[in-house]
Amino acid sequence: IIFSAGEIDCREGMGGPLLEGYQMDISECRPYVQRTAREYVSTMTELAKKYNLQILLLPVAPHAHRSNQNGKTTGRAFRRSVIHEWNLMLRSLLKLRQDAKEGNVYLLDYEEHLREPSTTSPTKYVLKQSFSADCTHMNSAFLPHLERSIEASGCNMEVL
Repeated sequence: IIFSAGEIDCREGMGGPLLEGYQMDISECRPYVQRTAREYVSTMTELAKKYNLQILLLPVAPHAHRSNQNGKTTGRAFRRSVIHEWNLMLRSLLKLRQDAKEGNVYLLDYEEHLREPSTTSPTKYVLKQSFSADCTHMNSAFLPHLERSIEASGCNMEVL
């Protein structure tokens, strides 16, 4: 089973009312992101064990470059930081579980291949234009990265 926590999923609700107006710093939000990622991975691990499943988790793709003209720059910058923290935490948690041979949950870790440098982003990167369908969604150009990440994940390829 492949699960995807998309950009909207991993930013809404982490920090609750503290996120209103995007006035908080990412360091204030980090504990919420970490707690949510831990619960997400823990729940996926429980499901994998309970139902004898192999679960593949998608990272959240970088936020695409958008112009600063429509006044949403602060919110976008904050979302980029939250997404970055989410992906870092997934990498960390799932590496620890794989190193310990714990669970049947794997990260399809292709997100770093989707980045291009950006001096205006707090993460110093945005989604490469070649992967952007409409500045909100990705196009199918990322599929070779997805395929390679499945092969490199350590999952049981015979199950697939």
